[in-house]
Amino acid sequence: MATMTYRFAHRLAPGTPSAPRDERPRIAVAGAAGATGQHAVRQALALGHRVTALVAEPARWALAHEALDVVRADPLEPDSLHGVLAGHDAVLCTVGHQPESPGARGARRAPPQAARATRHLVAAMGEAGVSRLVLMGAAGVGSSVAAGRLGLGRWLHWLLPEVMADKERQEALVRGSALRWTVLRPARLSHAPSGTDVCIGENLRWGWRAIPREDLAALMVRLATDGASVGKVLTVA
Repeated sequence: MATMTYRFAHRLAPGTPSAPRDERPRIAVAGAAGATGQHAVRQALALGHRVTALVAEPARWALAHEALDVVRADPLEPDSLHGVLAGHDAVLCTVGHQPESPGARGARRAPPQAARATRHLVAAMGEAGVSRLVLMGAAGVGSSVAAGRLGLGRWLHWLLPEVMADKERQEALVRGSALRWTVLRPARLSHAPSGTDVCIGENLRWGWRAIPREDLAALMVRLATDGASVGKVLTVA
């Protein structure tokens, strides 16, 4: 497939009006307590969406907003997802390979859990009749292995074999589902503040440039309501 590269302006112009509350998209963020998930919640609220934050420990969640619901739902515990996703327009999956569950976090040598958590989330979406999913994947998965500059994709598989294998499984189950999915493959993520445009594209060359998590989250939120990105795997570099 030909490369499609473009710049993505992720901020609204000051004074942009939002839709009436009952017409706003309703978005669930899985992994909301994580570093990227917290940004996704804030970005979605800033765009005027109704947001449901799925967190393992609601008592530890600090953000409050009139358009935000915080529920206990851990993708590693499929029973906790029952009845949570009904009525949503889209789900953002920001779960990482380290589990959010407090008990699982203590297992320092536990295998990566992103694929397992995503499998439960995909099943729950099917049960709830929610079809739109935007997944935070990883550069170095699938065809993007060869697109890594200076062999970076192959180097990541050598350095982090379990993590990369888990991300391969995670992406494969999403792409093989009946959902209306978009997969994002970011390169290295950072906690740096937002400040640059994000370059995304299919079959995009990528390197070691760090992508601010805030920018990735903003991109995920925007793509949640973008039908043109359905069925696409986009590298973020």
